[in-house]
Amino acid sequence: MTQFIQSNINFVVTTLTLLSNIVFVGVIGFMFFDRKFKDLVFDFVNKHILKLIFVTSATAMIGSLVYSTVVGFPPCELCWIQRIFMFPQPILTLLAMRKKDKSIVDYLLVLSILGGAVALYHSLSNLGIGDGVVGCTSLAGDCAKLYVLEYGYITIPFMSFSIFAYLIGISIIYYKSRNVRI
Repeated sequence: MTQFIQSNINFVVTTLTLLSNIVFVGVIGFMFFDRKFKDLVFDFVNKHILKLIFVTSATAMIGSLVYSTVVGFPPCELCWIQRIFMFPQPILTLLAMRKKDKSIVDYLLVLSILGGAVALYHSLSNLGIGDGVVGCTSLAGDCAKLYVLEYGYITIPFMSFSIFAYLIGISIIYYKSRNVRI
């Protein structure tokens, strides 16, 4: 039964990650070629920045918890560090939405950059690139263990990196839409 749940969750989550990667790259790429589309994206992100950050970060938090509590993959130290940068974001964004305070994006961007750096390192480490620079001493999880590898590149750390990249991208688009220097 556990194997059935694990394989089905992996298929759904990794396929959604693949599709979101394609859409994200497509939207960013298309913004360079079509001014009207770029303006449309800028307006949308400017209007819905807090909702976008909330949904994206809450999805990551729920996905992380499903993998550790339902599927049973123990988080390693690098996973915990990524959680430290991700888990506060939906809570802080929810509070900011209540107060209609978009200035929270400044702080969330810093969390996303730091978490994204850890996730990138963890992703590369899983692929054998840069392994050993920062060792994992986790008793429960193994930072180098591949619990998920789908489509030749999607691992749990890569899913985390994708979410952080989306949050960074959304924030940059928000700043560009307001002509704010980053």
